[in-house]
Amino acid sequence: MKILQISAYPPDSLGGSEIFCRNLAINLKTHGIKSVILTSNYNSNPRKKRYFDKNGIKIINKTYFGNLLGINPVFNILPFLNKHYRDYDIIHSHSYIFFSTAQATIMRMMYKFPLILHLHGGVQTDYSYATTYSEKLQTLFKKYFFDKSIGKLILKMPDSLISVSQFDLQTILKVFKVKRQNSYWIPNAVDVSKFKIIEDIERKFITFIGRLSYIKGFDLFLKIIEKIHKKNQNIKFLVVGEGPLYGMLQDFKKRIPIKHYHRVPHERMKEIYNESKILLNTSRYEGMSTTILEAMACGIYIIASKVGGTPEIVKDEKYGYLFEINKLDLASDCCLKMYKNQNTLEKFSKVSRDYVKKQFSWEIITKKIIKIYTSLLE
Repeated sequence: MKILQISAYPPDSLGGSEIFCRNLAINLKTHGIKSVILTSNYNSNPRKKRYFDKNGIKIINKTYFGNLLGINPVFNILPFLNKHYRDYDIIHSHSYIFFSTAQATIMRMMYKFPLILHLHGGVQTDYSYATTYSEKLQTLFKKYFFDKSIGKLILKMPDSLISVSQFDLQTILKVFKVKRQNSYWIPNAVDVSKFKIIEDIERKFITFIGRLSYIKGFDLFLKIIEKIHKKNQNIKFLVVGEGPLYGMLQDFKKRIPIKHYHRVPHERMKEIYNESKILLNTSRYEGMSTTILEAMACGIYIIASKVGGTPEIVKDEKYGYLFEINKLDLASDCCLKMYKNQNTLEKFSKVSRDYVKKQFSWEIITKKIIKIYTSLLE
């Protein structure tokens, strides 16, 4: 079996769908399935072909021309698909909002070949939750033009649809009025051999990891840690990420001890997780957070907003705590309580990691995707 995966950004990027695409290719190889990744040469040397690291995964890079509305890489894959679509048993495209997936859909309208669309969140994003002019323009364009025309067509066209979130599958039915037979919920996955508990690292931070934006709720994170700091000045905070609310972070750093990394290579993230006591996820919208899964594999207690696919991971209170985004006092009280409760944190670490190993390991997720491939070809 030979699979062509289509990813808007290269697989060495830090986005959730790019990480999934890369790891899926690696794990398919262990099952004897060849996977080629077709992507842009965004933020890399302008070479058309290269190989991914030591894993020997073939990466075909097409020239990146720029971003549509600041978030959508523009690169032309139509000539490649027209020439080579017969070379692959299945074409597996990631995320429906990207120009690359739109091109795969155009080809599927012209030729009969097996096409899978893989959703990684972002199906429904409210205009009111955008903060910058650029974000507002993006969400308005998506809601009133893209979703009503191109987006709806993209969701209808593939032979099979995979979503990391059950919430997004429900949204497609309710909001887009798209009824599908071959729709599958397959959550994100974690390499549990890499993301694990490191005993000799001191855990001391309450941590935020993600884009510093209103949609990701970074302003809510800052409000919560301000409440925490007023009650306990000894607690330290860590932020990993960049985004439009960076100026707000700089203002808060003047009065609250916040350590900040703009970017951290993915291979170093296990150290970041193990330096943290609590991961505080304050998103207003979320598909299924790979960050939360990786953190749980590293034994961190999760305190997260009750949105999107997050409740599908953080079930009950034994796996963490969920709060409504309009009840920040409850979130800050929980942080204060759990931060000093070392015995509970240690118990949670073991239960959390076992849960991720049994439900979200790459071995389990890869087998589920192979089953969809086989069913589609049959």
